[in-house]
Amino acid sequence: MLRFTRLADVVPATVPAGAVRLRLTYEERSRSRLATMAEGGTAVAITLPRGTVLRDGAVLAGEGDALAVIEAAPQPLARMTAEAPLQLLRVVYHLANRHVPAQIGETAVLIERDPVLERMAASLGARVEHVLQPFEPEAGAYHEGGHAHALGAEADDTSRNIGEQLSIAAHRASGGAAR
Repeated sequence: MLRFTRLADVVPATVPAGAVRLRLTYEERSRSRLATMAEGGTAVAITLPRGTVLRDGAVLAGEGDALAVIEAAPQPLARMTAEAPLQLLRVVYHLANRHVPAQIGETAVLIERDPVLERMAASLGARVEHVLQPFEPEAGAYHEGGHAHALGAEADDTSRNIGEQLSIAAHRASGGAAR
């Protein structure tokens, strides 16, 4: 079994042809501990700092000179579009209010399939279609695309915790209602 414990400081284009290829869904790329099979049947264990989210093209380093290239696997998604930008903006607002991971484009937003959220979007005037494609949601204000901040993983975890506490406090102070 190959074990990968950190992000490599290499550009994907420079990775040797013998590197392991891991095709993972967003949920799998969001886990700090994962046992999986690489293309070709090699058993792989991933152990990363908590909160790490692997992006398409990320390279992991393991024992010795072992490298693994991450590929975002196609997965079932809901693609939401709208006639007017304001309609789509309202959908994005309600998804963000529920802390739903979302991939935001100029004319569409994608989320992992969820019948309740899909009905909500449709009730706001969005068109919802089911697609199968890789999912790369926004990283968020307290997380930089799968890489720890320059101050290290501990500072990143602290920032996320403080940000979440501030958000909870703001909701309580406003009675949970928008101003």
